[in-house]
Amino acid sequence: MRLLLVSLFMIAFTVHAQEDTLTLKNVREGKSFYSKFMHNYSVKRALKQTTRKEIVDIYQAALKKQDSKKLCAYDLNAEISNSINARSTEIDFEGFIYVVRQENEIDDVVAKILLKAYKVKTTGLFNKDENDRISPDNDEKTQSALELIASFDKRFATKACFDEAYRNYYSELLKLDKKFQSYQLEALNYKAFLENRISEQQYLSLEQARINEMEKTTLSLASYQQKIRTLRIQYPLRDVTEKSDFTSIKVKKMDSSRRQKLFENYTDMQIILMGNVIKKLRARLEYDAVEISGYKEGVLQETIPLEPMERFRFAIKALRKEMTLLSLNTFFNGRSPDYMDLMVASYEIGIIPATELDTVASLEEIWNQKKTFWDKAGVWIKVFSSVATIVIPPPYGFIPALVLVVIEATVGKKRDPNNNDPSVLF
Repeated sequence: MRLLLVSLFMIAFTVHAQEDTLTLKNVREGKSFYSKFMHNYSVKRALKQTTRKEIVDIYQAALKKQDSKKLCAYDLNAEISNSINARSTEIDFEGFIYVVRQENEIDDVVAKILLKAYKVKTTGLFNKDENDRISPDNDEKTQSALELIASFDKRFATKACFDEAYRNYYSELLKLDKKFQSYQLEALNYKAFLENRISEQQYLSLEQARINEMEKTTLSLASYQQKIRTLRIQYPLRDVTEKSDFTSIKVKKMDSSRRQKLFENYTDMQIILMGNVIKKLRARLEYDAVEISGYKEGVLQETIPLEPMERFRFAIKALRKEMTLLSLNTFFNGRSPDYMDLMVASYEIGIIPATELDTVASLEEIWNQKKTFWDKAGVWIKVFSSVATIVIPPPYGFIPALVLVVIEATVGKKRDPNNNDPSVLF
């Protein structure tokens, strides 16, 4: 199985390596994650100086100049900035990116990467008095770190995008001392600058990366493009016009949408495995019958058919088992995806269509954390105007079951009074 998956990934990489057309167009997201925030001012400020068409033309021209094999957010931003600076009037860069997103030339994942790169390169440094600076110890570790800093451009940045180069550099730095703190690195960068080991521009770039904690950034434009290519080869989109608002909902305690989180936290292989878990759930919910069979010495002794609601509970228990097995899978390294991750992953590879996800998202009552499981289920029943819809699994539809999965995902273990009911098996 593992050999087969590796082979499929090699095929996907080989096929797409031959592609010449580079596009980052939005083909999965509906309403933008950024539309909920106060960015109208940036957009209006950008459009005071130009038009939407000119912004799209500048972006498309800049993208055409990029090497698809070495895609880099910093290079793309630099090309856009050069075109903007060549005009008689400047354009607000953030507003520029938001307009490009509104025109679906990019999606929220790409927008976030470009905005992050812009933030890094426009971060200013604080002026400090010499008395406020900490001098590093003059020992062997410090000398090794200074030599590493001095080698950043030639060793790391020559053939790599700035974000990738910095992550590789930081990884080497931790080999010298895993306990390096940010203030220590600040002192080392400054010492390297004073000793003319690095230029003023190199010092600025390294400090901008340090301040923005670039070593923690896991998703680059190139890695995102690679993930999308692999997914599209193995799971071609059935409808390129299909888009979902569900994926753009903000994740609690994170500055990311659900889809941004998916690609920031999981590989293409993990996304496929997660989507297939929901595929199995869907198949189980569509069973005409589920039975428990007992055998003795190879001979069938008893068959117990499950009632409709018990079939649903069986499917949910099987789902929980599949999720546990995912965390034990070598591809996940102990990471445990949640229900929402699975649903967004299954949408990304076409297991769940946008209409079903958005129907779930529209039922805002089920997300109320103060309500119990059966309170939420009661509201849901009223919405669908039929008790049978919640009691009987498909063919009445996958949405009812999906909504109940969401309910189960958002409440505690006390959600179900039937857990201790001896009259039901599941």
